[in-house]
Amino acid sequence: MLSWFKGEEKPKVDTSEFHVPESYRGSEGPRFKVLEKKQDYEVRLYERSPWVKTRFEEGNLENCGSSGFWRLFNYIRGENEGGQKISMTVPVNSQIDLGDDDKCIAFTMGFYVPAEFQANPPTPKQNTVFHETDESRVMYAAHFNGFAKEKDWLENVAKLKAALERDGKSYVKNKYLTAGHDPPFRLFGRHNEVLIFADPQPTFETQKQGDE
Repeated sequence: MLSWFKGEEKPKVDTSEFHVPESYRGSEGPRFKVLEKKQDYEVRLYERSPWVKTRFEEGNLENCGSSGFWRLFNYIRGENEGGQKISMTVPVNSQIDLGDDDKCIAFTMGFYVPAEFQANPPTPKQNTVFHETDESRVMYAAHFNGFAKEKDWLENVAKLKAALERDGKSYVKNKYLTAGHDPPFRLFGRHNEVLIFADPQPTFETQKQGDE
């Protein structure tokens, strides 16, 4: 299945048997299945998933993360047309786009849209908040514990890239994702992930779950 990582013809991938991990702790979130498990990372296939997002064109990870979180949190707490309350989901995803000097040039944070609202999500009142669907994709994912600061995200991205290069995996070098799975009040057992896009991506069959 993974021969396409070595440059061979890209196969069609069966996208059945998606699941949610224990780290979601019963909350809704994007489903995936593990294609390959290494000692220090997983190769995951994510299904197509709906998100509400906000974007910044400048700023550091911590400042953008704080501002972005409150924009999205206010949206799910009722700052939308109809004033609807929307359940918090996991993870809080942030995509960091990098320039030629590996500095952040864009930061996009997203909350997964729960099933109840996927067919007709409430329109945000703020023009800085928008809806977007992430297409199916293969990601490399590594996790770490504790309260994550900017240096922790950067260190773990560097570790994941080193592991991928060690194993001869090809990946997108100018962007990555961070994923926080826990609320601020959880002091112990925290779960954080960094994710990198596989390159090239396989050709997907019509999904059997999640697209109907």
